[in-house]
Amino acid sequence: MKTLLLLFFLVCSFSSWGECHDINSRAEIYQNVISTSESGYVVSDNARVYFYSAPDERCKIKDLFIIHGDLVDVYSEYKGFLSVIFFKKNGETVDGWVHSSSIKPTGTGIGPRE
Repeated sequence: MKTLLLLFFLVCSFSSWGECHDINSRAEIYQNVISTSESGYVVSDNARVYFYSAPDERCKIKDLFIIHGDLVDVYSEYKGFLSVIFFKKNGETVDGWVHSSSIKPTGTGIGPRE
């Protein structure tokens, strides 16, 4: 029985990963790119804002989140999610998708106005 449960878990995990990969590939084609001059955003939610590996609820990354006041740079928008990059204090980066309603523009960016 334990073997069947483990197999079921592995199949479900692989299936979710495959679905998220496909969703992310579709998002890369149809996303709306954000201008670099307007890419600066700040976390406005008071709750944790979780990262997703693709713009879909099924693709939430457990234990990977940003908090109120954190700054991110936005790449693109797709179906209520924003593709972002976050720079940790140690210089490492984290990228993924977050709910667009959880962050707001700062009016700044990392590139010049076009």
